[in-house]
Amino acid sequence: MKPAIIKAREPLHREVARILSERIISGDCPERSLLPTERELCKDMGVSRTVIREAIKFLESRGLVRIERGRGTVVQEPHAGPLTETFKLLLRRRGDVLKDLVEVRKILEVGIAGLAAERRDENHLRGMEQALETMRQKPSAPEGYVDADVAFHAEIARASQNPVVLVLLEPLADLLRESRLITFSGPRVVKLRTRQHEQVYKRIRAGDAAGAREAMSRHLTDTERDLLRRQTPAPRRRRP
Repeated sequence: MKPAIIKAREPLHREVARILSERIISGDCPERSLLPTERELCKDMGVSRTVIREAIKFLESRGLVRIERGRGTVVQEPHAGPLTETFKLLLRRRGDVLKDLVEVRKILEVGIAGLAAERRDENHLRGMEQALETMRQKPSAPEGYVDADVAFHAEIARASQNPVVLVLLEPLADLLRESRLITFSGPRVVKLRTRQHEQVYKRIRAGDAAGAREAMSRHLTDTERDLLRRQTPAPRRRRP
């Protein structure tokens, strides 16, 4: 591990946090590993325990570490907790954010489907199959169908085997579920959407990246149309 070099250009605990962040990002402190103890960090950095504790709190607020009682400070896996709260707030403040969400999904998930076709393994395919089976069994149950829909797309993201993809999509999870509940249109439309999911799955299973992207694009375009239809108020009838 590289020796610590403290620069007195910002609050001391922030500088210590910067050094520890660099160690985490560089892999010197791997995911799920424990940071050195407070005593060891004090000796390494040449600072007090108070400074170390403030630095650890700062790292925890940024989602880089978590403090476990009786164990110590654990290096956190990449996640998007703060962004998740931001997106939840956005959903409450803006009613039209779901339309924006579908646009983002078309940008991201079409490419993700292509990566999934190139990189998926048997475990990913089994996860997609299980989600599809639930969709087929619950075409009239919004909660059951929507949860399976979300699980299907999440499995595609995992099949891309790109950790950045997972971090990007994690804060969108609640919004994605909300958009699917809004566009839920009953068994007839659900069966059509399930067939579209099956087409995406077939192309991924076949390793057909171009076909997977095309099938996902078609599915999301129809989803966008459903959302716009549900959000557009019906015209008022004139009284005779």
